[in-house]
Amino acid sequence: MNKPVYTPVIRYRQEEKKVLTSFDFGDKIYPYIEIFKKLERVHTSKKKSEPTFHEVHLPILRDIKSNKVFVDLPVHLKTSTKMKKEVVEFLTQVIGNRLERTSHLIGLKSLNNKIIPIISTYSQRTGEPNSIIAQENDLRSVFNSLGFRTSSSTFDNDMKQIIKVAKADDYLFVDLEEYCLASGDDRYAIDFMLDFVKSFKSCPVIILNSPIHHTTTNSGLEHGMRIEKADNSLQYSYKSYGAKGFGDYAGLKKDVLEGGGRISPGFIFYDAVENSYYGYKGLKRKQGELEDFLDIIIPKVLKSDAVNRMSISAERYLDNVNPGWKLINEMLTGIENPKSQSKFKRISMLHYLYCINKKIQAAII
Repeated sequence: MNKPVYTPVIRYRQEEKKVLTSFDFGDKIYPYIEIFKKLERVHTSKKKSEPTFHEVHLPILRDIKSNKVFVDLPVHLKTSTKMKKEVVEFLTQVIGNRLERTSHLIGLKSLNNKIIPIISTYSQRTGEPNSIIAQENDLRSVFNSLGFRTSSSTFDNDMKQIIKVAKADDYLFVDLEEYCLASGDDRYAIDFMLDFVKSFKSCPVIILNSPIHHTTTNSGLEHGMRIEKADNSLQYSYKSYGAKGFGDYAGLKKDVLEGGGRISPGFIFYDAVENSYYGYKGLKRKQGELEDFLDIIIPKVLKSDAVNRMSISAERYLDNVNPGWKLINEMLTGIENPKSQSKFKRISMLHYLYCINKKIQAAII
């Protein structure tokens, strides 16, 4: 069975759905979907009954062009007063209850050859001991493969359980969160996990990292400049830690799932040659204007050194097949409406995924 080189972690929202159902992930990229609410949109119809969890998500999971899809109802997510009501309800009533969460995953069993459910500890959520073993026992007979996710705060206790139950066709996700591999202080905090991975042989290991810190804001971007604090080195170093693959948030910062906020046009664009991120933003004013995307952001992107580097690269990162780049050009010609912050998030993701796939095919990573 093929093993993934790259695993993009995608928190399921409207634009993310468009990416998931349009991009061809091939056989070296397995998407990892975090589902954090029951419905894609709030149910308002009085004529139709509210669809069930599996009625909502099975058709989308089925349409994803990938050999396998990791599915997580993320136990590690914490509720916030800034989250929407339906998100908080799902996080507390479904994800917060181990048996309820397991029941929702089993509800996806008609795709058990494609879906790989993720197991995480409940030790910091409910205090339940051996919750990883309990979930493995419930899910093993239903799904062909399982995934286990752990991070620094629970790593030692998690691994004591995972070692007992992991099989060769399973996957271990070691989440470095926002620790920076280029920082000596951060490395000191995560080296114990990286050292462990080198000797772990029960199943393939995929190391996750969030290169762009969640505190990065559109208004805080320096227009046309590299995001200096973003460290994307994992894609070149994951093998040195004994991992079989790496994962990140598909060219975006980790979404904290909080609603609200004013309009602040901004765009993060990946430079595949430099393996770095560049930020672009609109004018500084009390209220952002969506016209800034077409009038300010796109022209700056088109004239950038990053675009020039990728255009002349032997890998042809900006060919006419790149779906993110294609969207930008369709905005210039009027085919696509550029006045949408969420659409530029989709461009960031599609462009990044395309570039990573190009690098995999060229054996660069």
